[in-house]
Amino acid sequence: MGEVLPFVRRRNVFDPDLTSVMGNAYDEAVATVSESARDELVIRELIAKRIMKTARTGVVDREQLCKSALSGFGRLPHRA
Repeated sequence: MGEVLPFVRRRNVFDPDLTSVMGNAYDEAVATVSESARDELVIRELIAKRIMKTARTGVVDREQLCKSALSGFGRLPHRA
């Protein structure tokens, strides 16, 4: 007989309105970084992770999500 797997609740589920705000914050944050940095997957992934982390704390404001995603970047170097 098969094994019964425990039901695991997903912790990172956001409501549709917040998901839309998060997407807008992501787009704004990515547009803010330099074009060369924008092309780096790791930069885009870091921005997305920071937005999700901040949203999990209860922040729902697009500007605050964007600002938190960009915090710590300082000036990203431009590649030649």
